[in-house]
Amino acid sequence: MISDEDVEERLREALRLHAAEAPPGGAMLAGVAAESARRGHRGRLATLSAGAAALVAIGAAVPFALRGPDPAPAPAVVGQQPAASAPVPVTALVPAAVPASVIFPYSPPSAAGYGTPMVMLSAGRPTLVQRLPTGAGATLTLYDARPPAPTSKASAVPATVHGQPATVYSWHWSDDDPQNPDPGTQRTLVWPAAPTAWLSLTVQGEPAPADLTGYAERLRPGALKAPAPFTFGLMPAGWTVDNISAAAVTFCPPGVGPDPTFVNKIAVQLDDSPGTEPKYSDGSATSVQVGTRRAWLVTSSEGQVLQVPTDGGRSLLLQIGPKALLPLDVLLPFAASIGVTPAAEVSRG
Repeated sequence: MISDEDVEERLREALRLHAAEAPPGGAMLAGVAAESARRGHRGRLATLSAGAAALVAIGAAVPFALRGPDPAPAPAVVGQQPAASAPVPVTALVPAAVPASVIFPYSPPSAAGYGTPMVMLSAGRPTLVQRLPTGAGATLTLYDARPPAPTSKASAVPATVHGQPATVYSWHWSDDDPQNPDPGTQRTLVWPAAPTAWLSLTVQGEPAPADLTGYAERLRPGALKAPAPFTFGLMPAGWTVDNISAAAVTFCPPGVGPDPTFVNKIAVQLDDSPGTEPKYSDGSATSVQVGTRRAWLVTSSEGQVLQVPTDGGRSLLLQIGPKALLPLDVLLPFAASIGVTPAAEVSRG
């Protein structure tokens, strides 16, 4: 049997690994809504996972965004500015603070009918997504404090999980956004997993409160790890990492808070094209050198896309939002420091 002390230590480990600052829940919901509006434009600014992002975004207290070291007092790197949008602040590169894996400290049910759990960092939070025997998707999110209600109009009823007080919220996507299509009542269970950690469980559809508490009580201590898709030698100073999945890692510049989207960030992905020609034609394409490889940088009013050929006839794709533009002599060394791991999956965004 695993002792309470062991459980607490695993929770602390997960929270330490993924700890930092983040926005309130309303800001995250607004980010998801804004991203939904953008997705029709060739999917260039896509969420990490359409279903997972929508479920993960509902409970937002303080995500554990991963912040890189602040810049040293030494002079920053000065270089050529990209042609898109406003002038880019001078930025330095520092050793990367990106974990090799994402840790979730609980194991979900594994009986027949349950899907394989998927662990990720979403909006700065350790998150687990699993398909239930009913076909609905369940999303578990780890917090270091009690999360607020999913929306301003959510109703709450008391419940218990292993005898501990819990809350079941009923809410609608349109509560705080009348323009958001409303598929019906959503339900979220929130309860304390340990003195220093809370869990939030959201299940698609309109599950009965007993279904939520029943699933919660089937969780067992036992850390699950998901390896990151990329390694990073360098990252821009003062930026944060807020999303890590098998298909993408996103970096937020100062002033852009963690959320499940790619908006105004640098999103690093693996693409199934070889990268010998520009993937996109709706901008100005320039040939650049990234390490030993010839790459393509396409600049448009939406930002930039840097495509770097890699092994296996595929390419690294860096989607760069308007607020995430970097000088070329910062961007190119950053891209050159990225390696692809066996865990990487080709992005479908």
